[in-house]
Amino acid sequence: MKFLHLSDLHIGKKLNEYPLYEDQRFVLNQAISLAKEQNVDAIVIAGDVYDSGAPTAEAMDFYDWLLGSLHELGKPILIISGNHDSAERLHVASSILRNSHIYIVTRVEDALTPVEIEGVRFYLLPYFRPSDVNYAFGNECRTYEAAMSAVLEKLNLDLDKPNVLVTHQSILPVGAKIESSGSETALDIDTSGSVGGTETIDVSLLSAFDYLALGHIHKAQFIAKNARYPGALLKYHVKEANAKRSFTIVEMKGKDVHVEEHPLVLMRDLLIVEGTLEDLLHGEGNEKDYIQARLLDEATVDSPYNKLKAKYPYLLGLDYARALPSFVEEADFENVEDVRKEDLFATFFEKYGGRALEEDERALVEKILEEVEA
Repeated sequence: MKFLHLSDLHIGKKLNEYPLYEDQRFVLNQAISLAKEQNVDAIVIAGDVYDSGAPTAEAMDFYDWLLGSLHELGKPILIISGNHDSAERLHVASSILRNSHIYIVTRVEDALTPVEIEGVRFYLLPYFRPSDVNYAFGNECRTYEAAMSAVLEKLNLDLDKPNVLVTHQSILPVGAKIESSGSETALDIDTSGSVGGTETIDVSLLSAFDYLALGHIHKAQFIAKNARYPGALLKYHVKEANAKRSFTIVEMKGKDVHVEEHPLVLMRDLLIVEGTLEDLLHGEGNEKDYIQARLLDEATVDSPYNKLKAKYPYLLGLDYARALPSFVEEADFENVEDVRKEDLFATFFEKYGGRALEEDERALVEKILEEVEA
């Protein structure tokens, strides 16, 4: 059997002030077309359907469109809640939707019963905290790994059949850290580099499954031979400017698993462009993309943001490539009061600007000081 593995849709998310509904619809239509072309047997969404636990009416309308469009494929749809979702909101009408082969699981106790499709058993395990497991099963788990172990003990795995775990936890490769993307929030990554808060789960704990359909991390990657984060479909942070986005198709022949990446096309790319203000204003291309501008001008230029915004309507921000020194040595003046103001400024400029004043710049400084004195 074959299925499309998606995650981290983040419906309702904005990139700075720009809503992303058009961008999301553009790539999700490609996902639907790919599912048709590949004749998949199921569509899996591994959490973070919404970007917020309190989605707007517009976000819910978009979700309604997506669910309807996927349902038209006539294939089972498997969805779990992620840490950005409201499990309660996503759970609404889930019992009725099962009659249409749309399986939405948001409570850890409902993960114990698999959904079987074409001989493959899918265990749908939504995002959970240890307290959720303790409440559901009467445990006293203090860590995520202990909570995951408690859930696994409740599963009645038939190891003679192919088993897939769909989950939205912080699953890490053995003895290594995950490769984060840049758009994961403080809720997702703590300062130690662990993903998903202060607790993570080693992938070796889940070795009984034939494939791990993961969600949570926005950079597509394998963390084990048969364990994959498909990544987010869009770029949500400037740090992701060079990131690649793709679709993941998983094919299972019994317990043998084959995974393929399929390219996608972004409606608007996210790019970092460098150059002087004049170069960027007169350059061609990228006007329809999300742009982070990096100015190479040595001197501060007048109203750069407004000028660039007129050319690049999806401008995210700008900064200067020139770097200020990390420390400033003390000036070699024994008595500052005896030093000409022009020389004081020249010393200040050289230490902070990284170069000496040009003759015309020094002349301008002297003229300004004379006017101030006058």
